[in-house]
Amino acid sequence: MGTPLERIINELGQGFRLPVKALHIGGPLGGLVPVSMISKLTLDFESFNEHGFLLGHASIVCLPQNFPVIRYLQHLFQFTSHESCGKCFPCRLGSKRGAEMLEKAISSNYKIDRQLLDDLLETLESGSLCMLGGGLPLPVRNALMYFDEELRSYFKLAAHA
Repeated sequence: MGTPLERIINELGQGFRLPVKALHIGGPLGGLVPVSMISKLTLDFESFNEHGFLLGHASIVCLPQNFPVIRYLQHLFQFTSHESCGKCFPCRLGSKRGAEMLEKAISSNYKIDRQLLDDLLETLESGSLCMLGGGLPLPVRNALMYFDEELRSYFKLAAHA
C-alpha cells in the first residue's frame, strides 16, 4: 500500500506488452483509470478517492488501445444485469436498459440522450440495495470524463440554451 502505481505497472509488472488506454482497477465496479493518470496515483484508498476512482480489491484489467470504450461499458452493464439478484428494480432493470441503450448506439444510428444516461446512473447509484448496481456508475462516469472524445459520436449533441 502506498506504492506509486507507475512503479507497480512498469517495474514490478514489467510494463505493458501492447498499448493500453485504460486500467480497470478494483474489479467490475472499480475505477476506470486512463493510462495518463497512472503517474498521479499511489496504491491506496486515499489517492484513488482523491482522483475520483475506487481501489476496490486492486485487481487490474487492461483495456487495449484498440478496444472501443463503448463496448467495454456495454460489457459492464451486461455483467451487472447477469449478476443481479433481481431484488431491487434499479439494478435488475437499470443495468438491462443500460446494456440495451449502448447496444442500440453501437449497432445503429441511435444516439444516446446524455441526460437519460445520467438519470439511469443516478438511479442505479442511489436506489440499488447493494454495490453491484450502486457501483456500476463509477467506471461509466470515469469513461465519460476521460474518453469523451472517443464516446462523443454515440451521444446526441447537447441542446444550447
